[in-house]
Amino acid sequence: MTEDYFAEPTEEKKSNTALIIIIVAVVVLIVLCCCCVLGVWLVPTLLGPSVGNVFSNIIEGLETTPVP
Repeated sequence: MTEDYFAEPTEEKKSNTALIIIIVAVVVLIVLCCCCVLGVWLVPTLLGPSVGNVFSNIIEGLETTPVP
């Protein structure tokens, strides 16, 4: 029984471990890509009107000076 505990992992267990690591890495990359796409789309959508209002206020506050 002690010998089984310290035995080398079989080829099947090695391949399963590698497969699990690859699947986890791919899932993490997909989640990161989705977060980036959502951030690129969501942030401008939420902040768009307030940023636009700031620039509108700046333009309205500018005084035109006559060109000599």
